[in-house]
Amino acid sequence: MFQQDATSRTPAVLLDPAKGVFSLVGESYPEDITGFYGPIRVALDEALRNLSGPLKVDLKLVYFNSSSARVLMELMDQMDEYAQSGTNIQVSWYCDPDDDITREFAEDISEDLSAVKFEIIDEVIS
Repeated sequence: MFQQDATSRTPAVLLDPAKGVFSLVGESYPEDITGFYGPIRVALDEALRNLSGPLKVDLKLVYFNSSSARVLMELMDQMDEYAQSGTNIQVSWYCDPDDDITREFAEDISEDLSAVKFEIIDEVIS
């Protein structure tokens, strides 16, 4: 299991392969993007290699900067590779109904994925 509490600049992270859950909740604009997301990528890769069931991914990001957006795309690509090999991965991206930028970004990502099941959910994120 991999878990980190949210800070003013980073989201709360929960990756629990035993329960089949991965979530990012909060804001994402870390000063050190590699330092923050590097361990998450490693933990996700290990979890995906050893996953025995489906993975439910919840993204509830109030704000993320362009560096975080790039990493989010890489995480989605990483999950899509495993999904192409038969791993059942469901991503739920929660977007504030008034946040057109996040919705457009999520839609762009969903179009690039070939095997991950992806849904955008309108919900006020606070």
